[in-house]
Order: sequence, then C-alpha cells, then structure tokens
Amino acid sequence: MRTFPGFFYRDPLRCGLARMKPSISLVSALMLCSCALTPTVNTRRAGQHWNYYGKLLDVYRDQTGGRPVALVWLDQVQFNQVTPGEFVKTVKLLGTQGYRKIGFVSVRSEYFVDPYEVKKLAADKGAKLIVGTWFKSARSRARYPVTEYWYQLLDK
Repeated sequence: MRTFPGFFYRDPLRCGLARMKPSISLVSALMLCSCALTPTVNTRRAGQHWNYYGKLLDVYRDQTGGRPVALVWLDQVQFNQVTPGEFVKTVKLLGTQGYRKIGFVSVRSEYFVDPYEVKKLAADKGAKLIVGTWFKSARSRARYPVTEYWYQLLDK
C-alpha cells in the first residue's frame, strides 16, 4: 500500500460498497414500511374515500344528515337511468319503498359526466342505487351545447 504524506490509499471497490450499504438498507426499509401503510380491503371503513372520481366531490351534496352509512362495494351499486320527466317521480316512488337519500350530484357541463364515475362516488358514500338523468340545458349561452346531469344517490 502506497501512502503519501497526509493521504491514505483506498480501494475503490471497498469504498463504493461501503457507501452503498446505508443506501441499500434505507431503500429496503422504505419498501417494507410502505407495504404496511397501503390501505387494504380488510381495513376499509364505511364512508372512506377509496375510489378516484375526479372533481365530482366538489359538486356532491350530502343528504345523510349525519347518519352513518353502510360499507358498499362498487359492484353492489345499481344504476337506473330515467327520462328527465320521470326523475322526480322515480325518486319519490323509491322513497315510499324504503330508500333514503344519501346525496345528490348536479353538474352542468359541455363534457360527458360518466355514470361510472358517479357509481364510484356512490360506493364511497354508501349508496346502493343511483337514479340518473341528463338533458340539454336550454339556458346556456356557451358556444358548445351544455348538458345538465342529475344523479340521486339512494340507500335502503
């Protein structure tokens, strides 16, 4: 081993491996911890934000009145499309059959509001049935045709 005044010779392989040991252990520790922090289906609670549905949460109007909601999965939510004239009648009829209102989504947009996105929101909010309708809005001054979407979220 050659030495110079004030300097010591270091083996480049040992030096690189010594620097990598702490970073390898840090990466492996982060990987182990991240698995434990990821939510699973076993830890999901009723009302917990689980699915992604964009900005629909901004236009969602809660109608539960603080009552607890059920844990509902996406495949348990049913969708019923009706005409705009039948919307209010259908919601009232379902109310007499024991359904209660969970929430309401009303959107006026030139873009299509996919009922599947509303279905994901309904599952997170505890609704088992969605009554939906959409129609061209007559009171719009936009260059493009604007459609109005109404979705009533119901639970039994």
